[in-house]
This record gives sequence, C-alpha cells and structure tokens, in this order.
Amino acid sequence: MTTNTASQAAPTPTTSLPRLRSAAVLSALGLIPAVVLAALVVASSDRFARCLTYGDYYPDCASHGVSGDQLGWALAVAGAALFFVLAVPDRARRVKELRTAGLYVQVAAELTFVAMLLSNA
Repeated sequence: MTTNTASQAAPTPTTSLPRLRSAAVLSALGLIPAVVLAALVVASSDRFARCLTYGDYYPDCASHGVSGDQLGWALAVAGAALFFVLAVPDRARRVKELRTAGLYVQVAAELTFVAMLLSNA
C-alpha cells in the first residue's frame, strides 16, 4: 500500500485565504477616506473654530486629548497587523486562524486610530 506523503505533509490552501489578504488591503486603503472624513468632522467642530480664532487664550486649546505618539502607535499596530496578514505563508499551520486574528487586530487598530482623531473634535 503506497501513500502520497507530499499531499499529507502540507495542507492545500482554501479559497478564503486570498480573501483575507484582500480584506486586509482593502481595510488599509479604506483608512484613507476615513481619516479624511474624520479630519473634516474635526475641522468643522465648534472647538476647532474657537481654537483657530482665539488660539491659546481659549482654555480647551491647551489640553489636547490625544498625543501624536498615541496616534503613531495605533498606526504602527495597524501596519504591523497588515504586514502579518500579508506575510503568513499559505502553507503554514493554522493559516486561516492566524490571518483572521491579524485582520481583527488591524481593523481594531484602525478603528481606534479614527476614534482618537474624532475625540479631538
């Protein structure tokens, strides 16, 4: 009785694996219009107008809710998760679970980034 060890050694990729990569790339590209819309919302807020008009004399302008470092870390986590989803090889064990987890982390980091932008409104 002969067995084909090559087919047993590596699982074949399923059809959902390229979809997870595509979803990660689309999510990253969707961050661009989300940031533009969030910037428009912040720019149209009353607080932004008062800070633009009165500068440091207005008490809300001195206290910024979110620092640039926090925004940078949220983007770094989203970028690392995107790289992880794209870099997991098709023949890895538990590839679907790894890519799904990476996609969830990426989307969560992107939503956190946009929420932090909107908190400055």
